[in-house]
Amino acid sequence: MGNKFEHIEFYEGQETGCPIIRDSLGYIECRVVGTVEAGDHTVFVGEVIGAGIHREGEPLLLEDTEWQYGG
Repeated sequence: MGNKFEHIEFYEGQETGCPIIRDSLGYIECRVVGTVEAGDHTVFVGEVIGAGIHREGEPLLLEDTEWQYGG
């Protein structure tokens, strides 16, 4: 399978150091402040500590892909 992101340009977020994809519309950096167990899922609750907009454009929505989420 390889690394699907090896040719994707990114930089480190100012607040968290997380990778931010340079060609994305924008980004949100969060700090995890809690978790909630829900069935076989864990929901992470985050506090927004940084955000930015890179460019204008249309977001990629789940219904625009072939993916399905059964919840």
